[in-house]
Amino acid sequence: MRLTGTKVIDLMINIIGATHPGQREHNEDCYTADAVLGLGLVADGMGGYACGEVASELVKLTIESAAANNEGLSEAIARAHNVVKDAAAADPGKQGMGSTAVAVKVQDFDYEIAWVGDSRGYLWDKKTGLLKQLTRDHSYVENLLSTGAISHEEAINHPNRNLITQAVGVAAEGGMEIGVVKGRLAPGQQLMICSDGLVDEVLDFDIAKILNQAADPEDALNNLIRAAVIAGGHDNITVVIVTVDERSSSALPPIEPQAVRSTSIHAVPDQPTQPRPPPSADITRMGAGAVYEVDDDDTAAPGALAVAIEFAADNAPILFVVAVIVGLAIAAAVFLL
Repeated sequence: MRLTGTKVIDLMINIIGATHPGQREHNEDCYTADAVLGLGLVADGMGGYACGEVASELVKLTIESAAANNEGLSEAIARAHNVVKDAAAADPGKQGMGSTAVAVKVQDFDYEIAWVGDSRGYLWDKKTGLLKQLTRDHSYVENLLSTGAISHEEAINHPNRNLITQAVGVAAEGGMEIGVVKGRLAPGQQLMICSDGLVDEVLDFDIAKILNQAADPEDALNNLIRAAVIAGGHDNITVVIVTVDERSSSALPPIEPQAVRSTSIHAVPDQPTQPRPPPSADITRMGAGAVYEVDDDDTAAPGALAVAIEFAADNAPILFVVAVIVGLAIAAAVFLL
């Protein structure tokens, strides 16, 4: 319970996060889920393993430090931009490194989301069944979409949908544009921020269904990342969920910013999810180290090459004898000719 002026606010906020490497060998995503600071953050590094992992970690540490000092998210991201640029300038091997960033700061029921790049922020309301995309990607495809050059259905499968127009540490000559939205949550509503590893694999309609069917935030978190893994997991996948408990109460009405796009679980989806062979890996959470393993039923069957290699390894002696016999037979046939 918090006292704010003359108003008494009963508030229970839960912030959790998880990440998964997908099919990638390394995970260049990182995140923060800190209920004490009221901070959620997702950063998706770019520039290769040696650079992307460094850039996203610098963004994470800088924004966490700023939040601890009660600085605004825009100022924190701007500072992170300079930190990443300075680190790249100091090491020729890290030239061009950068990171997306999407951060949410919650105080009482009020929230602010700030972002750069194509990591996203969403608002989910189970009572209405609406999932609202609150952030607009800083990307080539989003520019085409916002001008009406392509449809939303065309954007989903556009070959250049991963090309971003700016990142923390990398911006055009005109400077970096930091997107900001603000609002006020109602009890039971959730904010979700994520890297593009989720939305590239799982459509908004399916995200909404998962959130709607989840027993609790932990279940939602696990199932969202599992869905992206099963759909292909072609990139690192990171999700942070902020939940205002349904039992919380406030005398102030909710405020919802204008949505970029809204998706209803009661509507027909734009396009069905295309199933893809899943990789097998663990989902690691921040905190006590809870680990979610992909079910055996979710893992893909081994490919033909893998099966052949395994068979050869298991039957090497027999195959050797067969090869010798075949070789002798060929030699005899050549001699007789």
